[in-house]
Amino acid sequence: MLVKWLVFLGVIYSIKAQLISLEKDEVSLTVDRSTEGLNLKLLQNGTEKLSAQIGLGLEIGSIAQCLGIEDCLQFDGFRLHITSNIDNGFTVLWVTKNTQTIFRDCFSLSSNDTNWFGGPERYDQYWPIEKLTLENFANVPQEDGWSAITEPYWLNSKGAYIFVDEKVPLFIDQNSYTNDTICFVAKVEDPYVDRSRVLLNYTISARDNARDAHLHAVQHFLGKPTGHPAYKMIERPVWSTWARYKREINDSLLVAFAREIVDNGFADGQFEIDDYWETCYGSLTFRDPEFSSINNTVQTIKDMGFRVTLWAHPFINVDCTYTDIAIRNNFLAKSRNGSLLTSWWNSGEDEAQLLDFTNAEAREWFVSRLRHLQEAHGIDAFKFDAGETSWAPQVAKLYGDIETSPNMMTSDYVRACATFGELVEVRSGWKSQDLPIFVRMIDKDSRWGSNNGLYTLITTLLQMNMNGYTMVLPDMVGGNGYDDENPSAEMFIRWLQANTFMPSIQFSYVPWDYTAKEIEISKKFVELHTKYADKIIAAMNKSVSDGYPVNPPVWWVDPTNPEALKQDTEYMLGEDILVAPILEEGAVSRNIFLPAGSWVDGNSGRVYEGSQTLLNYSAPIELLPYFIRSQ
Repeated sequence: MLVKWLVFLGVIYSIKAQLISLEKDEVSLTVDRSTEGLNLKLLQNGTEKLSAQIGLGLEIGSIAQCLGIEDCLQFDGFRLHITSNIDNGFTVLWVTKNTQTIFRDCFSLSSNDTNWFGGPERYDQYWPIEKLTLENFANVPQEDGWSAITEPYWLNSKGAYIFVDEKVPLFIDQNSYTNDTICFVAKVEDPYVDRSRVLLNYTISARDNARDAHLHAVQHFLGKPTGHPAYKMIERPVWSTWARYKREINDSLLVAFAREIVDNGFADGQFEIDDYWETCYGSLTFRDPEFSSINNTVQTIKDMGFRVTLWAHPFINVDCTYTDIAIRNNFLAKSRNGSLLTSWWNSGEDEAQLLDFTNAEAREWFVSRLRHLQEAHGIDAFKFDAGETSWAPQVAKLYGDIETSPNMMTSDYVRACATFGELVEVRSGWKSQDLPIFVRMIDKDSRWGSNNGLYTLITTLLQMNMNGYTMVLPDMVGGNGYDDENPSAEMFIRWLQANTFMPSIQFSYVPWDYTAKEIEISKKFVELHTKYADKIIAAMNKSVSDGYPVNPPVWWVDPTNPEALKQDTEYMLGEDILVAPILEEGAVSRNIFLPAGSWVDGNSGRVYEGSQTLLNYSAPIELLPYFIRSQ
């Protein structure tokens, strides 16, 4: 059999008939032909870390070596090129100029002995994510399924990860095309349009464990935040009008709410004026007469010790006068057929328009108008909403590189928002992990379970952190109260407890909506959060310097322990504080897994050795189980 060998830049390549074999450092990759396509395996020191069927659905036919390129296979109309441009990993590239071609590579989840992390933010946020089902999911930030963050990153418990290049028109089939697989599909279909080629391009890498693999991904792909939000936004609560009042707000109500906060013993914080303050959506002008004294209102609230922020969004409804200026200057996103019309939660069908943040002039107009608003009324910062690509008229025709469309719309929006400084928050993201601002969890419902309830407060926290978004702003304590589902007193307290060691606490429903008992317990946990604010800042600084998650999963400190790897109801603050809140209605005890090490009970002071599960740990309503690593 003809065998050709090439040693280049420390990589050994060989092609035996229809087989590719590569080695780099301690990692090896093989590709063999199968009846359905090609089989790929990634091994580290002989241990399998990933396996996949690649090229599914393609007419493989005869295979030739690409002319003059030893690590490249030429097929009829497309090619496969595998290279190693990072340590301990390889890059796989399928490419063709035939835009009817569909590339599909399906990796085994091996869920009987492997856990997976990463992937898109979801309404039903599973953790680990091998339980998740996705079918033909376009991997773009979108409101469908609450997918405001969709980084193309997947990590497994064996210490391997997959990172898909930003230019791939990527769709995900997980547990749908075939069970127990995740398929990466590249095809030129909506919302990926006007492309001259199809490419499926991703990097796979293997390290000793999931922690080492994630830090490798941070180094090469995810990046690190360049700073953190303001200390005062971390130390003291955010108080929002939204869940408690919805859109029924005015001058007198805002002042009364601020006075309630102070009178009930919850001093200062960040006071957030949410929807509905504009004359029309997009005017950036306060309603009259509801806000005829807004300057006095803002100053009165500031005199109580609060910072005042304002809800903002990227839409202009068609009944708003500012629509004419935006149209005249081509500031609005438009579809391929020229339509400017879209819809959002504060408009009727096709009664809104969206600013095109891929247009630099539109960004400048948006930012300058908000800065004028700040100066005119004494507003400190903004809560920015939306930002997902699917709010644009579909399918949107945008500025910039067509191969990063539509995701660049989200990135350009949040980067414009971030110019307003360390007090802002956004809710969407794409390749924006570097921004030193809070990224808010998308709205949670006032429920207990996995259907966007209290359970998902933990799993969403973990999902965001392990996608590199480490400056997480949890949603409001008790949820949003949609569909007349208001939080009970028990839910409110358990939600606050679960939130205590997260970066910030955000209230809208308030302790005095209940009884004196809830006020007393709430003060206890707000004070506990304040006590540990310096620890939160220390974890954020570690994220800035080294890319560590601020609130990692338990396995971060015990990455080879199978019990640690599957924990979905506990989380860490940094590496030294473990939190195990009560997440089930009526529960007054729970089992708690302690990872390797010695752990001091934060309530009793008792010391426990790790690598064990504490059974039926007692946690009455006034108690949050948490543990501090023994020094």
